[in-house]
Amino acid sequence: EQNIVIALCQHTQIEESSVPVINAHQKLHKIKLEYDYFEMTSEEHICKIVSEMGNILKKYDINMETDLSQIYRRNGVDLNCKRHMSIFDSHSIIPEYCFGCYKVQVQPKSIMELLALFVIFDQLKLDENNSRKCMIELRPKIPGFYKGLIYCSGLDEANKVSRKLDLILWRNIRPSLSSTIKRGCSEFPEAFPLFKEINILGPQPMRYKNEWKILEDNHDKAFSNETKNNFSPTLRGLSLHDCKILQNWFGYAKGIGDPSLSLISKHFKTNQHFFALGEKRLAFYRYQ
Repeated sequence: EQNIVIALCQHTQIEESSVPVINAHQKLHKIKLEYDYFEMTSEEHICKIVSEMGNILKKYDINMETDLSQIYRRNGVDLNCKRHMSIFDSHSIIPEYCFGCYKVQVQPKSIMELLALFVIFDQLKLDENNSRKCMIELRPKIPGFYKGLIYCSGLDEANKVSRKLDLILWRNIRPSLSSTIKRGCSEFPEAFPLFKEINILGPQPMRYKNEWKILEDNHDKAFSNETKNNFSPTLRGLSLHDCKILQNWFGYAKGIGDPSLSLISKHFKTNQHFFALGEKRLAFYRYQ
């Protein structure tokens, strides 16, 4: 069933079926995730989405779970992040590709703001249709609780996306919420602190070391991990796959004691594993 749920995120032509997960997905996809560019995304709108989601899952008795915690909207370009992180973990070097990777990051302060950002990211129109994701933070060494990230190919593109996104955040979530630009993955500055420093103009403080190239080449020879050229982009709109991850978010929010969860808690079941992960998170960081 899990493979079916993932495949449904990438196909528009879905025939009528007696399979509950397919019917549930079709109903969920009809829920409107729209937002008004000129108005604040209301709590009522978010609650209505969650309520409709909960009713559909209950109607079709969907109880399957996932261990995923990030919801993507992919554009069809495979960034090959698993390969890059494998090289970093194996050789303690930053792959050359990652020196040109910039991310526009948003840190919502509550589950309600994360859900509003999820709606925005689903509907967001960008010139390059950049891949993006919303997530709960689980990594012990990385601070924060809720995050949204948009992947960009270069600093100029990241600045352009950040400016556009900030206007939307100001209008739709809260005026004090704004994006920041970061370089590569959050784990990299742990080993190379200079990597996180970004020059708006001119060369960056840290540049790729030519002697790392041989390590990358040898790694690629030892581990076949080619970029996928037929990567299917994610469809806009709510999916069953999204909903199972959302339930993980709700469990996590309960675990960290997010008070805004009370607005939507009657509409869903919380994932107990992610509730425990949320509680564990409080041992590392204080939630305010």
